[in-house]
Parts: sequence; C-alpha cells; structure tokens
Amino acid sequence: MKYFFPLLFLLVFPFMAIANDGVYWSSGGVIYPIQESRITLDKEILTFKVDEDLAHVNIEFTFINLDESPKTLLVGFQAPFPSGDVQFNIQEYNPIQNFTIMSQGAVLPYRLMIAECEDCVLQRVSDIKSSDLYSGVYVYLFEITFAPGVNKINHSYSFRASSSVYMEEMYDYILTTGSKWAGGKIRKLEMNFDLGDNQFFYVNDIFGENADWSIIGTGIVTDEKFGYDPPDTSKMVRILSGFLKISVHDFNPTKNIHFGIINRNSFISYPVYAEKIQSGEVITTSLFGDPSSYSKSELRIKRNTIYAQHGYVFSSPDLQEYFSQFGWYIPNPNLKMDDIQLTTWEREFIAEVQEMEER
Repeated sequence: MKYFFPLLFLLVFPFMAIANDGVYWSSGGVIYPIQESRITLDKEILTFKVDEDLAHVNIEFTFINLDESPKTLLVGFQAPFPSGDVQFNIQEYNPIQNFTIMSQGAVLPYRLMIAECEDCVLQRVSDIKSSDLYSGVYVYLFEITFAPGVNKINHSYSFRASSSVYMEEMYDYILTTGSKWAGGKIRKLEMNFDLGDNQFFYVNDIFGENADWSIIGTGIVTDEKFGYDPPDTSKMVRILSGFLKISVHDFNPTKNIHFGIINRNSFISYPVYAEKIQSGEVITTSLFGDPSSYSKSELRIKRNTIYAQHGYVFSSPDLQEYFSQFGWYIPNPNLKMDDIQLTTWEREFIAEVQEMEER
C-alpha cells in the first residue's frame, strides 16, 4: 500500500552545495503532525552529546492539547539520504540509529517509509531498488494520542557526523518542522551542546538577540565568528569542561541548527582564521609541503600551539602575546607542563616538528 501526503509533511534539509569534497550523512529533527491541529509545542529540551563522530540526541517535548477530548495524530520524522562521497544501500542502511519515541510510559511502534522527493508518494523500503534512487528522504511514521492538557513525549536517536573540505564534523538538526504545530512557535526552547572537553566548536546563530548563550562548566562563548551558512553567522564556543546551553522563548523556527568541529587537533583553522592564515599573520599546525619551507620561528609556533590549546602560560613574552590574540586561548596559571596530558596525535606532531627544527 502506498501513502501520499502534501508538502506540509515532507520538508527536506537543504544541504550545502556538494561536489567530491566531503561525506554528508544524515540528520533528524522535530517531530511534527501530518495535518494542522490544536496541539501546541510548549517546550522542547534538546540535548546533543557527541562521541567519536556520532551525535546522540535526546529530546523532551511538552505538548498542550487545547481540546477537551483526546486526539490521535499521525506524526512524522524525516531524515534525508546520505550524499556526497558516500555509498549506501537503501535496503540495508538506516541513517538514524536507535530511533525511539516514548509516550505515556510506553515505546511507540513506527513504520519506516521512503519518499523520492519532498512531495512524492511514500513507499515501503522493500519496494525501492537502491540502484534506482540516489536522493530522497527516510520517513518515520507513528501515531500519538494526546490527552487534554499537558503531554510529555521523550525522543532519542543517534546519527553520524558529516564532513567537508574545511569541516571535520558537521551535525544538523531540522528545527523548522517545529512550526507545524499549532501557533507556529516553540514557547520555550532549550538546547544543550556537549561536544566533549577541551573543544573549540561552532553553532550557527539563528536564535535572535533575546537568546541566552551560557556555559555550564568552564569555557566561554568567544567573539570569533564566521559565516558558515550566510546570512547566518556561526559563533565559536570554547569549552574546557562542560557544555553550551542556549535558551530562547516564543521562538519561531524558520531555520535549522548547524553545529560542529572544524578541526579537533587544531583550533587555528579555516574558515575562522582564513584571512589571517592567507596573509601569514597566524600559523596553522598543518605540516603540508616542503619541510624546508618553514622557518624555525614558524616551527616553534606550530609546536607550542599544542600547549596553548591546553591553556599553558608561556614564559616567553612573544609566545604569550601571539596566542593571546585567539579567543580560544584561556591561559591557566595553575597549569604546569607536567600536568598536560597529550593525545597520541599531539605527541607525534610535536616529535615531528622537533625533528624538523633539528634539521
């Protein structure tokens, strides 16, 4: 049996222009009704926890049924096909892992369907030949009964990071479908971004001037920005330990959430410091090209960038002044060199730079 639903139902995340320059996996978003209703999305508490290129998403929804009687709705959740430099089999690949919806203490059953375009016929996965379909949307369908008044629904799933030339990890959350509930707004939206300790990551700022950006733990929302998805501007966030929390009220979701890590190993990277890198004002930690092309002073900066990312306070005034220009640099006067726990990559990088310095 085939199902057809209007454009209201299928809203596909608009990916960046894609060439042979990256891997674009999938994303999910707010659950939303097939048809208009008198049920409002009163509150959404959204938590992203990133672990080894996998985003674990946990959401607590609070809905309000304005009617005096229960209402059962067919609800949808969509995830675009992977794209870019990636091969997958439609019958075997599921972009969303551990998809779970819980309402009134029970896990709800769902049907996984496929659509070839945002307003196309929904089809069963088994009816599609993978060789015939290269783009489309996975659609999760399930029924929810909303009692009169307040209803709490819990939702969780995981999905892989995307990547591109300049972005090591990119994560997307389709927020715009939240406007499909009655009233078109999320009365209270709270988002938590936990990308791990000692991180420098971006979040696109689509939340307006009244949004509250705060660090739960130790870190700062820096003044450094870049235009990841114009005209949106992404804010760079520096976390030593803890996570970023964004809160906003009466939010009309007209754009989607993008966040991620440009380079886990180096905080000096494109596109944040594009102009300074091109002009030679700052030195990246990359070791591309002829080793003899680096000056001894450049190699010294490259090596010490690793320690700066851990917050080490330098005794050499020139190094201290150099690293103080970066918003991510948070000097820790209590940190001693012996206290720094280097990763395997950091140890190997420092050893390679030291060898080049000796040559």
